[in-house]
Amino acid sequence: MVVPKTTKKSAVVPPTTSPADVESKVTSKKVTKTTATPTTTATNNNKKVLSKFEKNRVFPTPTPSSKSTTTTKSNKKQIQIEKSPIEKIKEIESQVIESTENSNKILEIIKICKSNIKELEIVFESIKSLERIFISLFDSNNPIICREFKLLKNKENVQCQSKEPLVIYIHWLFKIYVGYLELLKELLIHEDPSIQLPALTSLLNILKRESILLSTLPNEEKDGIIIDDEDKQHYYNLSKQSLKQLISTMMFSSTFNTKLLDHFTENYLSKYQDLFYYSLVSINEISASTMPLTKKSTDEEFKSLYPNISSISKFVENLFDFLTFFEPLQLVPDEWEFWVGKPHFSCIVENNSSLKTKLKQQSKKSNLEKPKNFNDKEWEKLLSNWSLLTKISSYRSMFSKSWISFLTLPLPPTIYKHVLLGLPDRVFPYLTDARVLLDFFTNSYDLGGVTSILALNGVFILITKYNLEYPDFFKKLYSLFQPGVLYAKYRARFFKLADLFLSSKTLPNYMVAAFIKRCATLCLISPPYGSLILLPLIYNLLQRNVNCHCLINNPIKQLSNAQIQAQAQAQQQITRQSVLLIKQDLEIQQPKESFDNIKGLYGNDPYDPVEEDPSKCNAISSSLWEIQILRDHYAPEVSKMAKLFDNGLKNMVDLNEFSFVTYQVMYENSFKKKSSTVPLAYQQKSKLIEQDVDFMSDWKF
Repeated sequence: MVVPKTTKKSAVVPPTTSPADVESKVTSKKVTKTTATPTTTATNNNKKVLSKFEKNRVFPTPTPSSKSTTTTKSNKKQIQIEKSPIEKIKEIESQVIESTENSNKILEIIKICKSNIKELEIVFESIKSLERIFISLFDSNNPIICREFKLLKNKENVQCQSKEPLVIYIHWLFKIYVGYLELLKELLIHEDPSIQLPALTSLLNILKRESILLSTLPNEEKDGIIIDDEDKQHYYNLSKQSLKQLISTMMFSSTFNTKLLDHFTENYLSKYQDLFYYSLVSINEISASTMPLTKKSTDEEFKSLYPNISSISKFVENLFDFLTFFEPLQLVPDEWEFWVGKPHFSCIVENNSSLKTKLKQQSKKSNLEKPKNFNDKEWEKLLSNWSLLTKISSYRSMFSKSWISFLTLPLPPTIYKHVLLGLPDRVFPYLTDARVLLDFFTNSYDLGGVTSILALNGVFILITKYNLEYPDFFKKLYSLFQPGVLYAKYRARFFKLADLFLSSKTLPNYMVAAFIKRCATLCLISPPYGSLILLPLIYNLLQRNVNCHCLINNPIKQLSNAQIQAQAQAQQQITRQSVLLIKQDLEIQQPKESFDNIKGLYGNDPYDPVEEDPSKCNAISSSLWEIQILRDHYAPEVSKMAKLFDNGLKNMVDLNEFSFVTYQVMYENSFKKKSSTVPLAYQQKSKLIEQDVDFMSDWKF
């Protein structure tokens, strides 16, 4: 057993001391104070006892033992505060940037980030530190780093065969860099948007450095030239493959949300034309490549290939949300802005005169000359890239291709409705040729139901503006006038478009009469708010088409007795007043005939409501006897609207005033009305049941 050496500090103090020993030590100690410490003599007679409450009493300082010193040292170690994860990250970052010998510590930052994935501040500091580290280590001014990075990025599983230390280091660092990219992609599909946004920002900053490293620059040594940083911008171009991978990660994610989309579009796509254009290219390629898979596979099979997406519908929804942001450029911007690189003014196809003058002043060379070490393919690729990005027509062309590729996917019902509603207004004006959507809209129009209603506007625009030949358009429109359309969500839009379509002056009379008669028939079986929509439509159609006034101005003369008997035998006669008449028109046609004498017996209505072809329903031979019935409707609003025809067809009626009427609106309007007098029909009874009333008279046994 090894006995530790004792020191002066580790002298052992006896556990107990007698009062005499204490007093002797006190007397032997020198005190600097003026007041003397009482002493004791050796004689027993004159012995003095020291008071315990003496203020100037001095005690010896206890000498610490060896055990106590070890405990204090251990306590100091325990008290020592550990560094927080953020402090560790900053320290590692400074060490790695100062010296590449500390590059192994990059893995510690990744480990800290993954272990504290729920701590937003730590995650943010981790990805930003790693971003700064890799941007610093991948120096774009070093040709060896650019060469090896391009080799590793374009080919997989490249083995390092060089013995040069820098090349070996780059290959090792690239593996860590790939792990960092995977970490960013995991954070990009995180549930929390506050983690997704900084991950997207770091990915785009890394994308810029990647694009610079992958770009081909002139060889200054071989060409004997010196290129400054401003001129190098002309040779940089965006890495399309890296951008496509970034967008694919977002599209094949169930956590794609509006916050992430807004951050991407507002801060990047709306500002930089290269990101805008090549994002459209990525959407086009993603849609085209996944189209066969989405049509053949189920949701489970699709999820097995793309585990981060819940279903095919969610993938299509992500594409639609992303694609609806884009609106191609219509005018040349005041200044072309790009995320990577900057074109020489001689490479810009379309620009403003002020911008061209500005670029000429900034550039040292009048034209961008081909470097000696550039081959023809690389040079043409560079020039075509800047030509595409500075031409307005290229944006419209790629916009059209992206939408056509998207519409080939199986659209969920909710997305289908939004597409049909938005395409005519938000997509048609920017397409290179809207006729490419002919098949999509005609197929949608033929489906029937709500889909046909929503496809109406697109089909009509294609017919009127793009000369689409659709001979059965009005036949299909006629078939849509069913009772169900009155309960549809888009009924206001449907009747507004129908009024627009039927306003054409080239329509034959029998076609307009068929629609008028169909609307009148629907009034008899529709709720009150349905009649309030249909009656103004009938009014407008009659007002625009004078030749259809025969439906209301064709008074029936008295029938002969033989005709009356023939109809009575057939049991088809219905005695009622004549059809609705317009006073002004009748006075012109038959000024001597009074309205009261125009009565007659009516047989079957010649109109066939079951016939699907409006040209064969024989509506022009019928009459609008339905409006005469609606005059006695129980709803006062409908009755008042039916009497609107009595004043003549003078002015058009705005359908928007009645398109959004519901039972609730009718109730609120009637509740607000204040009537001064209320008519009553009341007869006072003396008894509840009269004695002479026989309740059994109507019963037969």
